[in-house]
Amino acid sequence: MIADCVVIPLEDELWRVDPGPANTVIRFLATAHRYFGPFLAALATVLAGARAQAQTATDITGLYDTGLTSGGALAAGGTQAAHWSVTYASTNGGTSASAANEGAGYVINPSNVSGSGYTPNTSSAQWITAPGAYTTSSTSSAQNAGGDYLPGNGNTGSNEGIYVYTLAFTVTGTGANGTTVNSALSKVQITMTLAADDQYSVYVNPTGNGTTVPTGTAAATALAAWSNTTQIALQNYGSGGANNATFKIGTNYIVVVVDNTNSITGSSSSTVLNASGLLVYETSEATINGQPVPEVATWLPLLGAIGCYGLIVLRRRQARIQTVRA
Repeated sequence: MIADCVVIPLEDELWRVDPGPANTVIRFLATAHRYFGPFLAALATVLAGARAQAQTATDITGLYDTGLTSGGALAAGGTQAAHWSVTYASTNGGTSASAANEGAGYVINPSNVSGSGYTPNTSSAQWITAPGAYTTSSTSSAQNAGGDYLPGNGNTGSNEGIYVYTLAFTVTGTGANGTTVNSALSKVQITMTLAADDQYSVYVNPTGNGTTVPTGTAAATALAAWSNTTQIALQNYGSGGANNATFKIGTNYIVVVVDNTNSITGSSSSTVLNASGLLVYETSEATINGQPVPEVATWLPLLGAIGCYGLIVLRRRQARIQTVRA
């Protein structure tokens, strides 16, 4: 709601106009700076101060759950989902990439999720898997048809399956693209819930942005995570492990590494296919300095004041001109 307008007295001299329209315009332009000058100077000071706060986040866009169309609806099983992609895959423990398993994720058939022990799909999110997944454990079955069988055995060694899922999103604000958001000015938090078969590690803007297996400390991890319902928080503030993410002005990346281990610890000689996938939901909750984004409320008072001031000036000018002409 726009704030109440406050009537600002104006000197009568501004409105002592000649009957002629041309003289009216000339006199108005000649004296307008006396009244609008201080206001514009104050506005410029406010905007300059905001601009001086470099690396300040003002909005976050592009956060999506898995298994959706580009329009945000649930995608059909066996079709490509928007937003989340497998940007790196390896079926030999990261020794080399498997291009056949990279690309837009495919939605797992809901019938395969039901009764599987997986965290259920939600009304706004579905399980997805990497390209090239089979409908059964046999390599003679159909691929990319809603199945979720992929290579992967053991959490180390030459048969470990690694599938890196990536979501690109945008942080807008002051500062040049690629500069780190200053946590002293903008405390950013993104929450989400993940389930994965078999285990996951989450990173924000790691080296390679998901095109390689990330290194360093993950923001969150979970083992045997196919039934997980515990929410995680990605944020650039706090102490200890709470300060687990670095956000940038411009494009950012949430990277989720899913290891398909077949519940085997260590190296395995097995090459059997087994189920693997990722579910991400509740990703629309993001805050800046504790306030949900976008922070529209921050600008409403200023916009309301500008609107009221302009309306008062216009109405008084019209009233004075009509009085003179009468």
